[in-house]
Amino acid sequence: MGLITQNNYQYYTGGNQGDYQFVSLDSIIAGFLIAYVGQNKIIPKANPSDVRFHALRAAQELSYDVLRSFKNQEIEVPPTLKMMLPQDYVNYVKLTRSDANGIERVLYPTGKTSNPFPIKQLASGDYDFGLAKRSVRLVNSITGTFVNGDYLTLAFNSTYPGGGQLKYCHFRFDTDGSGSSGAFNQYTNPTGEGQVIGIEVDSLTAPGIATAIANNINDLGHHTAIASTDDNGNGVVDITYNEYLVGTPANEGVYKADGTAGAGNNANGPALTVIENGTGPGTNIQAESADSNTWTKYKAYSSGETNDYENDDFELDARGRRYGLDPQHSQQNGTFYIDSRAGFIHFGSSLAGKTIVLHYVSDGMGTDAEMVVHKFAEEAVYKSIAYGMVSTRSNMPDFIVNRFKKERFAETRKAKIRLSNIKIEEFTQVLKGMSKQIK
Repeated sequence: MGLITQNNYQYYTGGNQGDYQFVSLDSIIAGFLIAYVGQNKIIPKANPSDVRFHALRAAQELSYDVLRSFKNQEIEVPPTLKMMLPQDYVNYVKLTRSDANGIERVLYPTGKTSNPFPIKQLASGDYDFGLAKRSVRLVNSITGTFVNGDYLTLAFNSTYPGGGQLKYCHFRFDTDGSGSSGAFNQYTNPTGEGQVIGIEVDSLTAPGIATAIANNINDLGHHTAIASTDDNGNGVVDITYNEYLVGTPANEGVYKADGTAGAGNNANGPALTVIENGTGPGTNIQAESADSNTWTKYKAYSSGETNDYENDDFELDARGRRYGLDPQHSQQNGTFYIDSRAGFIHFGSSLAGKTIVLHYVSDGMGTDAEMVVHKFAEEAVYKSIAYGMVSTRSNMPDFIVNRFKKERFAETRKAKIRLSNIKIEEFTQVLKGMSKQIK
């Protein structure tokens, strides 16, 4: 039975032209289970999940330098002189600048600068660790719990992180399942501003209410909450502020169902206990700014189209004699460097507004559509899976493991030669060009 399942019209009018050169990873896994696994075969039994794991690892390893799982993106360099790394980026192949004729001119990385982490320092020169983030604890006991319509009010800064206008979010408890009807809309927010979040409590037990509180607080995003249970069976919610907030806000706490003002006024209900008021020292070194001084100076340098500023340390010797340029800098295409920590590519000022093309390597695992293998490398994947399976078994003889190791190496080399796409006519033209005499 032939492998082509569509007629000419379906192929030429569809959107999958050229897909015959690939085979899906699922097909390879199914084929391996049929050909390599079973009675009287080299692998008597195999877990399909193990086969899938080794198939994915084989495809990843082959993608880097055999399958040539290369992708590209084109952008116009913005005034920030930065390009965000792609979502499935593993490593770059090359960066090029597209000129007026659409010819890609290769950019070279600079080793003379970087974007270091800018540590914030105090006037004394000591490192600034900032302030500890405010944290509170809510203990919800069995006997003193929330009733329908009660509010939990928490403060937050309107500008993240820290600063800005102080605002409040209100979490209203709906213990009778009334939802947004009835009592839910009868009361004004305790502080008259902010957002009201209705918490549906399925369980009236203290741990159940604590879990409901934590889930809703985390969903809103201004605070981080962790629910737990203490030794007395009380529901405990530890709340940490995502924004920096100093001191105790006046309108923060627990409010009765009638919206009576005053923090913690529900005599029979839980109250907030301040664990950290935000005035103590923090634990992490603070950043002075998003961009370091080194990067700010580099992108402000106007170098035109040349890179002579990168050659100062090797152009001249101690006697002032110049011995030539380093080839990586003796070009006019521009320079870049990659800040893997921040996930950005930084360009020199001469590339502002220019069209940049990034050619990069992925692992072929980003989406289901990418999980395919070129038919030239199909056998290499089979041998890689087989070697992975036999090499992880405790009772497998060494000669079997070594056999599949050699076969994997041989098939990988064969696939690499096939996919190198060498054409004898093109190769001949290159050799003819090399035979020219230089006068």
